[in-house]
Amino acid sequence: MRPTVQISIREHAGFLAVASLCILPLSGPRAQTDGDTIASRLAELRSGLRSRPGGVLGLMGYNATPDGSANAVTVDRSRVTGGIGDRTLTLGQLGSGFTVSESFPLFLEGYLGYARYDPRAVFSGGEEQRLTPLRWNNVVGTVGVGYDIRLGEYLWLRPILNASLGYAASDASLFGDFVKYKTGVDISVFRDIHMNVWGLGGSMVLAYYDYRPKRDIDVELRYTQIRLETFGDTLPQARGSSTAQAVGLWTRLRWPTGLEAFGRPVRWVIDGSASTYLGDQRDALGFSWSAKIGGGIEFDVGRYEMGGMGLYLSRVRFLGRYFFADRNITGVSFGIGMSF
Repeated sequence: MRPTVQISIREHAGFLAVASLCILPLSGPRAQTDGDTIASRLAELRSGLRSRPGGVLGLMGYNATPDGSANAVTVDRSRVTGGIGDRTLTLGQLGSGFTVSESFPLFLEGYLGYARYDPRAVFSGGEEQRLTPLRWNNVVGTVGVGYDIRLGEYLWLRPILNASLGYAASDASLFGDFVKYKTGVDISVFRDIHMNVWGLGGSMVLAYYDYRPKRDIDVELRYTQIRLETFGDTLPQARGSSTAQAVGLWTRLRWPTGLEAFGRPVRWVIDGSASTYLGDQRDALGFSWSAKIGGGIEFDVGRYEMGGMGLYLSRVRFLGRYFFADRNITGVSFGIGMSF
């Protein structure tokens, strides 16, 4: 049975790491341009944008989809697409989920994802030789409300309703917003290069939780689908819709080391996850599946009651992971996980 606690955080997404994925060093001088040249290139970028499945909405779909082992990765897209220009695509997500209580099994989750990238790698696929020294930034928040349905002693079914809200903007747009905030001057040629995105969808999770003094086992199989749409004053050339779909498996094993710290047992941790991308995000990422496996050590700090409002830190994990995906993408990550 699951432990009966007021709030039992399952930290499966409370892990943030940074991974360097088999990338080539960034190189190449930055072109020196004056204001007129930058404005000209911004206009060129706007006219060349196309809403396609693997575009910015595809990347936002990746960030909007809850991941059982949230992390940050940096991918060299020249390895997976043959693109030119600034080679890095940085993606990350931080979040967690918890069941309110054993007697009231309402499940709540929240995730915040981000991306930073060269627009040529997303909007043109590297086919056009535009030299635009400005990058794009995505931020997407996803929340979920679900309910735990008990199927057996250790088996649970959890339907979840998800909603997402996101914003994507070029460096120039963010600069224009800053200038307007500080001076009141509206530089429209900069500020209109952005996207507003919202989405609705859902997830279905089949979970196995088996907690015993000698070891803990967590397994979650999750399918998620979220439909994203642009709205508001989104750049006309970038308007559209996209569907993010993913199937993910996450598992974790913990057992005592025989040592104690902070007056509680210290435990070894091994975890792994694998995801297959079925929606439009696979075109933007350049790979269709990814996996992570790793381990570390866990300290129980529950006796110190750090926290408040019924939410207290109970365990801290230090983890290392190995990341790999199709098209020979590999890397390592290190991070910290927390349970409440």
